[in-house]
Amino acid sequence: MKIPTVLTQYPVALIAAGLLLGGQLTACSPGAEQTEQIEKADQPSAATEGQAPGKASLSVELTPVEEKPVPLKLSVNGSVAAWQEAIIASQLNGVRIDSLRAEVGDVVKKGQTLAVFDQQTVNADLAQAKAGVAEAQAVFEQARLNADMIRKITEQGAVSAQERNQILAAEKSAQARLQSAKALQTQQEIRLRNTTVTALDDGVISARTATLGAVPAPGQELFRLVRQQRLEWQAEVTDAELARVSQGMVVTVFNEAEVIQGKVRTLSPVINAQSRTGMVYVDLPGAYAKGLKPGMYLRGEFNLGEQTATVIPQTAVIERDGFTYAFTLDEASSKVQRVKLRVNKVQGEFIEVLEGLKPGDKVVKSGVAFLAHGDLVKVVQ
Repeated sequence: MKIPTVLTQYPVALIAAGLLLGGQLTACSPGAEQTEQIEKADQPSAATEGQAPGKASLSVELTPVEEKPVPLKLSVNGSVAAWQEAIIASQLNGVRIDSLRAEVGDVVKKGQTLAVFDQQTVNADLAQAKAGVAEAQAVFEQARLNADMIRKITEQGAVSAQERNQILAAEKSAQARLQSAKALQTQQEIRLRNTTVTALDDGVISARTATLGAVPAPGQELFRLVRQQRLEWQAEVTDAELARVSQGMVVTVFNEAEVIQGKVRTLSPVINAQSRTGMVYVDLPGAYAKGLKPGMYLRGEFNLGEQTATVIPQTAVIERDGFTYAFTLDEASSKVQRVKLRVNKVQGEFIEVLEGLKPGDKVVKSGVAFLAHGDLVKVVQ
């Protein structure tokens, strides 16, 4: 057989080497079945996936949603006012104030001297009145003697009826003048007592308009006194709220960090026709000593009893985007679910839940600020 010209140009050994190399390459190249087996080996099996879950982001403790009796309170605002204010006024006319012995804020006792008027003029008027009484007394005594004498001799017919009547009338006139003089003396004695202005009751001076050297008119206010240092809190409530308040009910009034316990003294007997509100008057014992002053505007709470409510700890609640949330647990996946809530006011360590949860549900007790919806967690006891 004749060898082709092309092959004759290459050595036999080189051709043999090429054939050998081609066989090795063919042996190293996998077939379609081998390629499928390799791809399957690279993919994790379903059993392997179930055995290697993701790592929990946080360890949490669950707490049940409970029903508890919680205090029922009515919160309103009101003003602090004096229980009663006594106005101490001038009772003299044309007499100047000689001294002042009390200032605003002074705590005074009943009968304590607050101011003194000039007594010289009043003493002179009293002396004149006493002299008038003495004169009238002498005139009356003489008229009485004359009357006694005329009564005796009249029986004997020594005097006429006209003379008798004149003497008896003079006696009565002298007696009337004596009574008038005594009344004038009493008036001057009262004026003398009124030159000393005293406290009408125990209390604290809340205002003073008296000025040293002034000559106040009768009835002009000199001092104003908060009787017995007794203050009250006056709250305006709606007619519906007023129906839930009763006399003697406990009320808590808040003054920054200070808390004052009071009791409802009385309720307004009428409702304002325009605003449909009524007043509640609450006694505040010891309010002055606790720093309260008339005119303060404070918040107060009426204790209306108790009611059963659905509650969770405050630590289980978080505020986000203007809404309130809590986190429950999907036990099958160990993932937390964010639940939107509608809540009421805080009750101590708990917060009342109106919608979103029911008694018996479980929520994450604390650390909710670090959780997001769908987070994988580990439950600890």
